[in-house]
Amino acid sequence: MPDYKGGDLDLRGLRRGAYVILGGIVCALVAAALMLRTQGPAANTPPHAFDGSAPQLQPAPQPDRVAYLAEKRRLLASYGWVDRQAGIVRIPLEDAMALLAARGGGAQPSRVPPAPAAPGRAPPIVGPAKEAR
Repeated sequence: MPDYKGGDLDLRGLRRGAYVILGGIVCALVAAALMLRTQGPAANTPPHAFDGSAPQLQPAPQPDRVAYLAEKRRLLASYGWVDRQAGIVRIPLEDAMALLAARGGGAQPSRVPPAPAAPGRAPPIVGPAKEAR
């Protein structure tokens, strides 16, 4: 058995292996091109390219968000009509909580009937609310 000296690397075998790998890649690319040509584009490819412009985004939306939240806070703290014909008004949140607490904490039942349960399913069982400690 000959001793291994480390300098006898077979370059011809390495070159052959590299050619085999390169040939496999070329064959795969040719096969993919032929398949695309015969079968057409993929099913999820759009019929034509999008030719519209990109949506216009705000460069700095933070001031608009601050103004929006300030307006919502102002609405929560003010009186006003929600629907004048139906007689629905808006009162400040703190006043609404005080009125509800003065009534004993029980809210009036909703006038909207509960949604029917899905067929084949029992409606959920709702127990009494736990008291706050």
